[in-house]
Amino acid sequence: MHKIIQKWLGKLNIFTVFLVSVLLIGGVGTATYVLASATSQFSQIIGVGTLSVDFVDGSGNSVVSPSVTMGGLSFSFGTQDATGQLATATEKIRTSNPTQTKEWTVVIAATPADTWHNGGSSKHFDFNDAGGYIDDGATTDDDSYGGQMTINPTTGTITGVDGCTTTGVTKGSSASFIEGTTDSITIMEADGTASAECRWEFVGAASNVTQKIPAKQSADTYTIDLTLTIS
Repeated sequence: MHKIIQKWLGKLNIFTVFLVSVLLIGGVGTATYVLASATSQFSQIIGVGTLSVDFVDGSGNSVVSPSVTMGGLSFSFGTQDATGQLATATEKIRTSNPTQTKEWTVVIAATPADTWHNGGSSKHFDFNDAGGYIDDGATTDDDSYGGQMTINPTTGTITGVDGCTTTGVTKGSSASFIEGTTDSITIMEADGTASAECRWEFVGAASNVTQKIPAKQSADTYTIDLTLTIS
């Protein structure tokens, strides 16, 4: 009986060795470790911005309520011209082009049917009448008020911001508003030679805005809103 047990154990040992060999050779039972990378890949997208135009102060901050004050006049039985300055050192016109498109145009305009008006909107004179001081009765004009505004950007100065060059950036021509014909006036524009992803500032010269005022215009304070746009 003892010999039978020894013989059986001997066979068992041979089988055990064989089994262990198979497991080692086949890789069964072998622990495999996959280590995660210690490097994290960061991703950042910088999108293309949009063209914009704004009034900024001497530090480049947006002006909350920009304005152009025309020279004061007194009541007159004759026609008069008032002058003002569009874009001063503290209210510069800044164009920002964060795109790859090099061409753009900045214009200024009011609603064509609008007029200079007093606080109660009971007194008016025009900014875009082809008749100048008087209403010419043109069918394209929506009112019966005389008066016309002229803006002359040619006397102003354009400066690049943060080292941007002014190559390809030019000032607009002097023009007068005429309803239905000249509803906007170009202040500055860029052609295909201008830099992309740059900013520029325009400062006008004194008296670059002239407003023709009809004779016997009632004494009061008058205002009109003009808006800058870029495209």
